[in-house]
Amino acid sequence: MKRLLEKYVIAKYILTSYVKNLVISLIIFAAVFIILKLTGIYTDIENALNLQYNSPFILVPLYSFAALAILCFFIGFLVYFYKYKRPKTKSMFYRVFSEILNEK
Repeated sequence: MKRLLEKYVIAKYILTSYVKNLVISLIIFAAVFIILKLTGIYTDIENALNLQYNSPFILVPLYSFAALAILCFFIGFLVYFYKYKRPKTKSMFYRVFSEILNEK
């Protein structure tokens, strides 16, 4: 796994940023859930919205966040290659700059 992540830097970046965001989101949602549960507001909300596995209050955010995650992944992938992909041909600027750096 380490070799794969070292070879494909974008995969390492995507996985680390995903894990960081997941951990932060879990902490925030857990804190909100605990606060709502301790104050008793969660049970009122649960009864009022009829929160079950097929409730639209559960499915709509779930599907929308999944679609947004996929969209952000593809946009980020395209931006990464647009911004960081270097051309294989060496330009005149590269040659002059490398000569300056190689001078003793």
